[in-house]
Formats: sequence, C-alpha cells, structure tokens
Amino acid sequence: MSYWASQVLNGLSFGMLLFFLAAGLTLTLGVMRVVNLTHGSFYLLGAYVALDVVHNQSNFFLAAAAAAAAMALFGVVIFGLLRAVGADPLRQTLLTFGLVFIIADLALVRWGGSPMSVTKPAFLTGPIEIGNFAYPSYRIFIIVLGLVVALVLGILQRYTIVGAAVRAVVDDTEMADGVGLNSPAIAVATFLTGAALAGVSGAMGGAMIGAYPGADIQVLLFALVIVIIGGMGSLSGSFVGALAVGLLDTFGRVLVPQIGASLMFLLMLLTLIVRPSGLFGRPE
Repeated sequence: MSYWASQVLNGLSFGMLLFFLAAGLTLTLGVMRVVNLTHGSFYLLGAYVALDVVHNQSNFFLAAAAAAAAMALFGVVIFGLLRAVGADPLRQTLLTFGLVFIIADLALVRWGGSPMSVTKPAFLTGPIEIGNFAYPSYRIFIIVLGLVVALVLGILQRYTIVGAAVRAVVDDTEMADGVGLNSPAIAVATFLTGAALAGVSGAMGGAMIGAYPGADIQVLLFALVIVIIGGMGSLSGSFVGALAVGLLDTFGRVLVPQIGASLMFLLMLLTLIVRPSGLFGRPE
C-alpha cells in the first residue's frame, strides 16, 4: 500500500510542478493567441538562474524569486521580438521555435551539458512520515505550494477586476477593446506573468528533477498537452490537466513502461475527439 501511495504523491507533485508551467502558457495562448515555444526555455533558464543564486547566496527562496524576476525581464525581450514580426501566428511560431535552439545552445555554452540539481532548503531535504511510510518533504512542499498558487490564481481570475479584464480579453478581444480595456497592456502583463511562473517552475523543478540540456523541450511538450487537454485560457483546465498528466505519466511508467511516456498524448487525442476546445475551454 505504501508503494502505491508514494506513486500517487509522485504523480501529484509532478502534476503541481507542471501546473506552474502550464498556468502561464495557457493564459499567454488565451490572451495573445500565439504558441510561444520559448516557454520551455523560460523553465530551463529559470532553473539555471536559481542554480547560480543558490551557489552564491545559499538561499533557495531568493533563488526562486531571482528566477521569476529574470524570466520576467527576459520575457520583455521575447515579447518585443514577437511584436516585431507582426500578428501572423506562423511567423511568431517559427520565431519562437528558432529561439528555442538559440537559447539552448547559449545555455549549453554557459552551464555545460552535465545534469545539475538546485540545492533544496535545509529543512526540506529529509523525509516526512505519512502513516506507515516516509516520503520526501520537498515533494510535499511542491504539492502544498501548487495548491496555494492554484487557489490564489483562481481567486484573482474569478473575483478581481484584473481577472475579469483578462477573462474578457481571452473571450473576445475586440469586445474588450470596445469597452475600453487596453488589450495590448493586458497581453504584456499576462505574458510576463507567465514567464515569471515558468521561471519559478524551473527553480522548483531544478531541485526535483534537475536541470539539463533538453529539459526545455521536454517540459514544453508536457505544458502544451496540458493546455490542449484543459482548454486555452483556462486556469482550472490547466490545474485539472496538470494533475491528470502528472498521475498518468507516473503510473504509466510504472505499470506499462513500454508505452508510459505516450499515454498523455493518447489522453490529449481522446480529449480532442470528445471536446476539441478542451475540458474547460470555450467552444469557438
């Protein structure tokens, strides 16, 4: 029983980590209507920034804050490049696709190709007793933090003026402009918030699964699948989709390791067949 309980917690902790990443991406897609493929690069660079800060300052939470701030600043550059190529989704997608490889190569030059791990806070390095088994306290921290962030983002989106403005732009940009909302400013703020969340997920993930070349593509695939399953622009969809993908990936690798890594794509396919707009997405 303890083995399967551990697997459930593994899936939940991985899902919560993915939620940090997918939450920013789904809002970016919903507001900007463009696939920003550099979102995975934000994750990888956030992990590396956190690695450097922890090495120099020995403060994990300062490192996570630095990763968020650095990726928000870097997001300004990426957003500027996206605006420079115009509103054509194909050009924007090709631009970000090319930037993924440029950023990956620059990261390889700066940090090398060896897998690295961000040092966890001292009080989260040991296990915690849950019933009759011990489980890593850091993963429990990720689960709790993910629930708190999901709750805060949900409240901001549903019960505040800022959230109402974002929802309006997601649902109908032209109508939002017509009632006086500044859609470009909302798009910038949303994009930078998404980049900051990706930076935080990089810091958190760097301490759980490590930082290594190729992690950007790997987490980007997870995030895109989650957004498709949950629905573009929906934080609730990202939350449910992240948990579903986290649990499915974990149990798939345990029960059917031969095809475990592909099960999330099967779930995505089934979702597209049953509900093309995603579980919580608004039908076109």
